Amino acid sequence: MEAHESFQRFERVAHGRLDDLSRTAAIVVAVLAVFLAIATFLSNEAIKEAITGETKTADTTAVMEANEVKKIIAESNAEILRVVAVGNPLARRASAKAQALDARIANELTPIDRKLADRIHLDQRERDHANDRHLVFEVSAIGFQVGIVLAGVSIIVRRRWLLAGGGIVGLAGVVVMITGLTI
Repeated sequence: MEAHESFQRFERVAHGRLDDLSRTAAIVVAVLAVFLAIATFLSNEAIKEAITGETKTADTTAVMEANEVKKIIAESNAEILRVVAVGNPLARRASAKAQALDARIANELTPIDRKLADRIHLDQRERDHANDRHLVFEVSAIGFQVGIVLAGVSIIVRRRWLLAGGGIVGLAGVVVMITGLTI
């Protein structure tokens, strides 16, 4: 392209007279920029969900570990009471305490462990799902960015195929983003 053609093109754009390719490319860039903003927002929300899910998993795991310590202490105390009770005049009382500890383990601490383990698995699934969505939204954002670049370059080099390519890549980004919303 010669310098005077570039200057004339600049003058047309500067004075608000866009040709069809430039106008179409500008619209494509604007639309893809809107989708890019949406994909970026969704990606950020998904990563927040992943971080929150990881925090919930860690908190629940800490509670479960504390419950395990309670079980170990209760089991140890029950065993000590059984050993001490042998040949001891207070054997019946020690045996009753040991049975009470066994009942607490069976009726309270073990069911809590099961509920906490289920909660941990649910939190991990939610975290993994949020991570998957984050990746999908990031990929869609890449599609929008590439589409914007191709559409922008099409204005400079005056190639419709670049504009079409940018539109196709942007459309692929829309499809990927919609997939992320449905998973």
